[in-house]
Amino acid sequence: MSPIHRDPPGLTSCPRDILYSIFELLSPTEFYALCLVHTNFRVVAAKFLYQNIQMTWERESHPYPPPVTKLLRTLVARPHLATHIRNFQLTGKPSDCASLRTTIPLVPISPTELSESISFIQKSGAPYSDLWIQELQRGGLDAVVALLLAQMPNLQCLRLESAFTQRSEIIGMVLRSAIFKPVNYGLPDFRHLQHVTYLLKTGRDYARDHAVKNTADLLPFFYLSHVKSLSLAVDSPLAITWPKPKVPIPSSLTSLILYTVRENYLRDLLSITPHSKLLQWKVWYDSGLLDAVNSPIVDLDRIGDAVSRLKDTLSDLKILAEVYLGGHGDIHLPAIKTEGSLSAMVVMDNLKTLQVPWAFLVGFALDTAKRLQDVLPKYLEHLTITWDLCLQNEENEEPDWPQFEWADHHILDVLKSWLEDRKTFTPNLQRVTLGLVRWETDEYDWEPPMRQRLADLGVHAGIVFDIIFTDEMVLTDEM
Repeated sequence: MSPIHRDPPGLTSCPRDILYSIFELLSPTEFYALCLVHTNFRVVAAKFLYQNIQMTWERESHPYPPPVTKLLRTLVARPHLATHIRNFQLTGKPSDCASLRTTIPLVPISPTELSESISFIQKSGAPYSDLWIQELQRGGLDAVVALLLAQMPNLQCLRLESAFTQRSEIIGMVLRSAIFKPVNYGLPDFRHLQHVTYLLKTGRDYARDHAVKNTADLLPFFYLSHVKSLSLAVDSPLAITWPKPKVPIPSSLTSLILYTVRENYLRDLLSITPHSKLLQWKVWYDSGLLDAVNSPIVDLDRIGDAVSRLKDTLSDLKILAEVYLGGHGDIHLPAIKTEGSLSAMVVMDNLKTLQVPWAFLVGFALDTAKRLQDVLPKYLEHLTITWDLCLQNEENEEPDWPQFEWADHHILDVLKSWLEDRKTFTPNLQRVTLGLVRWETDEYDWEPPMRQRLADLGVHAGIVFDIIFTDEMVLTDEM
């Protein structure tokens, strides 16, 4: 009898752990192709295909949203695919087009696509189910994003940018139900979530109702058991009310980036994040936004007191500041004032890297008697000084409000006074960077002779001086 011919074992018969080792080297396009080739391949390739999901919506050039509803339909119909998702990002900016920026676009969902999603919401039994369904039927993006998140039990990294965050009420409801679980509504508890970014539009967002704050919707993120980094645009309310009687103390949270929240509530947030090593925060004022929190007076005492709460852990601090044009046809930048001092920062012996506006260190008015050693931590290694706010009230539209009076030679005198006894005041200092924004800097400032004087001062003091011109000084995650 002639021997039976058998084909040698092929890739389809390989154990899954071998396939995982092979497939992890491929691209998303190849993962998709493998899903169509063979059942064995599909099971393995789907894990990689759905592990990282990112959709970008730049509404300026694309008025219609990315296929979030198609993803939603897939996950609701095949929930096992959602268990593979580890990194979920919805990125992009709202439109600045005058005809589009005053409305929040809807996401059309056909009745056929809605049925399974509505069934999922109804089965949860959440007390806000009717509102959630109503918003979903209307095409509210907030309801769609909330339903997507509700499918992801193993999520580790979440990033939501301003094109998707103009409303957050339903998202907040889902987060509170999922994380606190007074009743089990069949929602994931997000126990694996470690990195969260939730951004709003920089400057005025004419489509958002600014009377409706997002604070309560985002505070649940601070209760995540394994969160390591939070980058949040948190609206400043009249008061911060924590969603549970016991305030959170996230022990693993070491990186915190905050936008929109004013200094009034900075201490409240930093007091519950005592393990933070990195803090980035932007002070902002919008002259066209009239509420009790949006004040043109920046309280430096509060800022210093708040950040000094982290004196035992904080090693990297970045403070930025910006004023926005009002909403009434203003053409001149509005004015702000500062009160108090950042002197509370001198106790921060662990702070190694600091970025701060010059106006926050020594004020807007020219006063060469001001001493940097009175506000800077002793063991600082790298200081970046920015020209934030240097153009505010430039045309002196508000005679009773300050202008930025400092020129390069005045600044050099203050730096020289500080560094004359560097080993006493900042013995570990290695570098000072002047971060200048091109459009904010006088064309005659820091010309070659002044740069040489700055370099000579650095040589004499035993440190390096840098002057960096950028288009803008931004936070790590800023939109």
